[in-house]
Order: sequence, then C-alpha cells, then structure tokens
Amino acid sequence: MNPLEHVLSALSVECAVATPLHAGGRWALHFVGRLNLRVEVVLRGRVHVVVGDESFWAGEGDCYVIAGRRPYRIASDPDTPSVFAAPVYEHPDGTPRELGTIGEGHDTTLLGAGFTAGPEADQVLAVLPPVIHVRGAESGTAQATIELISREIEGGGRMILDRLTQVLLLQVLRDHALSASLHPQLGPALKALHGNVKHPWTVSELASVAAMSRSTFFLRFKEIVGTTPLDYLLRLRMQTASRALRETTDTVATIASNVGYGTESAFSAAFKRFTGRSPGEYRVT
Repeated sequence: MNPLEHVLSALSVECAVATPLHAGGRWALHFVGRLNLRVEVVLRGRVHVVVGDESFWAGEGDCYVIAGRRPYRIASDPDTPSVFAAPVYEHPDGTPRELGTIGEGHDTTLLGAGFTAGPEADQVLAVLPPVIHVRGAESGTAQATIELISREIEGGGRMILDRLTQVLLLQVLRDHALSASLHPQLGPALKALHGNVKHPWTVSELASVAAMSRSTFFLRFKEIVGTTPLDYLLRLRMQTASRALRETTDTVATIASNVGYGTESAFSAAFKRFTGRSPGEYRVT
C-alpha cells in the first residue's frame, strides 16, 4: 500500500443517493457543503465549476471530487447568478428526486452523489486537495466506470447508479494517491514521513530525501499532494494518534511520544486544536 492509500484506507464512506441533473440554457447552482465528499461526472455538455479560489471547465467524460464540507458552484457559465441546489435535487420534505432539472432545454447531463464518512473524516480528508478534477482522457481506471454510468443513466435503476458513483469515488481517490506516491521524487519523501511519524522532520530534510532543492520540493509537494509538507506531517500525526486512541489502550503519554511530541501536554494541546476535543474526550466519544 502506498503512503496516501494508507491514509485513505482509514476513510469509511457511505453513499448518499446519486441523482442525475438535466440542465439547459443559462443556469447556475450553489451547494453549501453538507457532506464530507461529493463526486460528479459530466455525461453530456460541459460545466463551469468553482470551489473556493479554484475554477475550471469540466467537459463531457470528466469527473471531479470535492473533498471536505466545502461550498461550491456549478453553472453553464461563470456569470449567471446561482440558486440554492437543494430544491433542485430534493422534494420539499427532503426526500431525493429521481431527476433534477434546471434551465431551459437539455444540453447538459451530470450525475452527482454525496458521501458521509466516519468520525476521522476531517483529519483524513485534510490530506486531499479541495477538488480533484479528472479529465476524461486521463481518467485511468475510472474510465470504464464512467462509461458504465453513461450507459445506465437513462434506464439504470437508482441502486446501480448509487453503487457506480461509489466505485467512481474510490477509483478517483486511489488514482490520486497513486499518482502522488509514484512521483519519482515525492515518493521517497512520503514513504519517509509515513515510516517515521515520530521523527522531527524539517522541509530541508525531506527535500534532501527527495533529492530536490528546498524551494522546489516545497512547491512540488504542495502542488501534487495538496498541502504543505509540515501540514501533511501534522495531519498524519493526528490521524495516527486518533486511530491509536480508538483502537488501542495505550496511554495518552505513550501515544504522544509515538507521534513525535516531547510531552503529553504539548500533544494534548495540538490534538485539541486539530480535532476540537481533548484526547480523553475523543477516546470516549
């Protein structure tokens, strides 16, 4: 298992209902980011996507994953004012619609699904970039699933689409993890981090492991992994500690030492800043 796959292996997801969207003309929807993850695939036409400071066009055959509870917007163009997405996808009583529609006509088809995850989701998802955009020509193992979705979208049952979107999500996350870990220079640095979370790593030391200059390593790491090296280390330590608190009877002092903290108090303060709970509170909830 490569390093990022090791992190993602802690992620247990449950699929929300996958709902097709038929859109036409000028339209725009905004989402408040209620769920831990969302995957969408463009089956017809193209869509303009905005997540935070990042924006891009997703064309036919493209898919994208939005990680974390992040607001985002999808639209026919960048300038059309958006409306709240929930009424398009849900009935007034909150039950999902079989099909969402917006705009005039039907020149665009998307399939989107949201996912909830387990209690460690925020720490695990923090190692991912806010959005992973996979172009159709570069979709790798996901391409066959996208083709299946395209064939099933009109006549397939909801359960089939639910399952296919879950497979698509996991394939995109796995391919992202693999691409980062197989990078000829970042791979050794990621392996070093995962192999010894206790070590007081510095950016210069990791750059040396990667045989890169400090500045080049820092920029390349953030570009490919989606976060800075030391932020990644912090999140890796917190994830490791979270699992130890849940799955072992080790003392907090032992766990603190195992993830690189010199004192229990320093670890407890860092853990509470990161999770919002003390180690003791986290262990019993």
